[in-house]
Amino acid sequence: MENFSVIEAKKEEKSREIPMQGESAINSPKNEHEQAVNFVESHRDILEHYARGRITIEPAPEGLSTFAFNLEENTIYINSMFYKELGLSDERTIFASFHEIEHFLEKKQILAEDGGAQKFKKYLDRIKKSRSFSLTDNCVADVHVNRTVISKSNEGMSDVEVGMYKEVLFKDKDFTKAPRHIQFAQALLREARVPDEMCVVDPDVRMKLDQIKGMKGKSGLSLMDVMTAPDTSMSDRLALQDRFIIPIVEELKKKDVEEEKKKRQKQKDEQKKNEQENKGNGKGEKGEGGEKDEESEDGEKDEESEDGEEGEKKEGQDGGGEGDFDPNEVWKEEYDKADKATPNAVSREDLEKVLEEYKKAEKAKVKSEKEIQEQIDKEYADSIGVEKCELQKYRELIKELESIVDPETDRNVIEELRELISKIIAKRKKKKTNPKYPVEEGESLVEPAELVAEVKKGNLSPRVWETYDLKEKRDNKFGEVEISLICDRSGSMEGEKLEEQQKAAVLMMEALKELGDMCKEEGQSANLSKPLEVRSEIYSFQSTGRDGVPIKPMSVELSEKDRITSASRLGSCEGSTTDFIPLETIAKGIDDEVKKKIHEGELKKIVIIFTDGGSDSPDRVKTALKDLREAGVVVAGVGITKSGEQALTTYAPDARLADTAKKLPAILGDLLKEHLSAV
Repeated sequence: MENFSVIEAKKEEKSREIPMQGESAINSPKNEHEQAVNFVESHRDILEHYARGRITIEPAPEGLSTFAFNLEENTIYINSMFYKELGLSDERTIFASFHEIEHFLEKKQILAEDGGAQKFKKYLDRIKKSRSFSLTDNCVADVHVNRTVISKSNEGMSDVEVGMYKEVLFKDKDFTKAPRHIQFAQALLREARVPDEMCVVDPDVRMKLDQIKGMKGKSGLSLMDVMTAPDTSMSDRLALQDRFIIPIVEELKKKDVEEEKKKRQKQKDEQKKNEQENKGNGKGEKGEGGEKDEESEDGEKDEESEDGEEGEKKEGQDGGGEGDFDPNEVWKEEYDKADKATPNAVSREDLEKVLEEYKKAEKAKVKSEKEIQEQIDKEYADSIGVEKCELQKYRELIKELESIVDPETDRNVIEELRELISKIIAKRKKKKTNPKYPVEEGESLVEPAELVAEVKKGNLSPRVWETYDLKEKRDNKFGEVEISLICDRSGSMEGEKLEEQQKAAVLMMEALKELGDMCKEEGQSANLSKPLEVRSEIYSFQSTGRDGVPIKPMSVELSEKDRITSASRLGSCEGSTTDFIPLETIAKGIDDEVKKKIHEGELKKIVIIFTDGGSDSPDRVKTALKDLREAGVVVAGVGITKSGEQALTTYAPDARLADTAKKLPAILGDLLKEHLSAV
């Protein structure tokens, strides 16, 4: 058992009435283990066929007296003795084993959901706090699980199940001796699985049972059909249960509590009356002991009063939620009796251990997976020549871009850019020839037999030819696009502004990479009427000697290393606003040949600059802007937050303001859509 990581089932000694060997031999752990092994091995084929590879079936190890779950190893441990104690045959024990397999799968399913461990913990807490919830949940779950077993096996199993309920679990279908809320839970289960027999219950309970049976959805299915359907998840079942079933249980329990309190109060009143009558009889006696007896009675009265107060305190100690009245304790015997009809092969305590083992294993798994991923990232980063942290940061930025929405269109910015790219490519594709048939003259003879027949008839121009309809090629398309992005790395950009600027730069690089790749692919396959070449560069300014040197030089290349390195460089800031330097550098690079290309519509050149403050030299900025715009370059300035409002004047008429840093990526996306739409 030292390496056995699954939860151990309860190990209390239980009496067994099985006509086999001697009692001591039957009770021995070794004998239990042998019978568990024999049962599983004898029926392994049918058990594994039912499991269909979803879980592993193993006999319970020595020392484990019931079933057990191991969620980490996806294994269920079966001990046939648990059900043989109920007098079940092998056939019924097989059904019960299928039943437990489904309980196992149900727990796996809820734990696999987002926040599954927390949901399961909350579920176990509710079971621990309220035995009425635990009983009701078990009854509804049994309906769901048994329906699932029959749907996955065969209809013959239905007869096995009905026999168990009639002959073993619910021999007596009169539940009126139990509190109403317990009657309701048990009758709900029995009548759902043995529908041809009505249980005997309190009128209030019958009314609620009929109410549940009468609930139907738009599809015509009843609440119980939907809630306990084989494909209904545990989470959905619990949600429906909480909405419709548990409120009824609580309502009936409230009546039971009120009735029980009245009953107890009546008993106290009768007891008090009897005590007073006894004391009255004692005081009326004559003799030497009369006065002494009275003192003794007074003493007994005080003692009883103290005991009574103490008794009231004790009643509420378990916190049953009814003030000084704890239903869990008041109806302990009734709950215990009801539980025997819906036995749990794995106790709540054991399920809590399962959860803890699962959480530990998941934590270790996550840690292990993280370590593996870290190693993969390290090797890949080394292969492309970047730092692992830079690679991981870039991936985070890309992931965050998925949530950026254009406030004007309420659409994802990335999807809008992809749509734009598709349109750019689509309108450059060559127009395919459209066949026209039949015609009197054409390039292809498609009906030779018809030609001969028509000529013999004297028709020298039969419509047996196919020709092609050619459409005029579009003009005025740019053959080249150059985009320069200038980023602000002055000291005031620290924090959110710098982070959002990084995202904006990543957005542009990813969009241009996708556009460039598609242009290259379509160009190589000769599908474009006019090839398109997309080049890009990135500058930054922070009053250093490298403000005039691009972070990423102008080229068609936008490798993963280029993109990661550029984003990493944009992750730091210092200095002041020397925005004029990259503008002047770009302007100086425009020679007569570039101007001619721009003028003739062969080249579209776009410069986008970010800034969060006034320039260190506004005059130099104006001069550079004048030179660029006179050369036909589109220059757009984007001010970042209110501190960048001056950009609206400096870069007018093509200027924008991101009044919050978070809007910066969306604004850049809007600029790209605007200036690339005519490409």
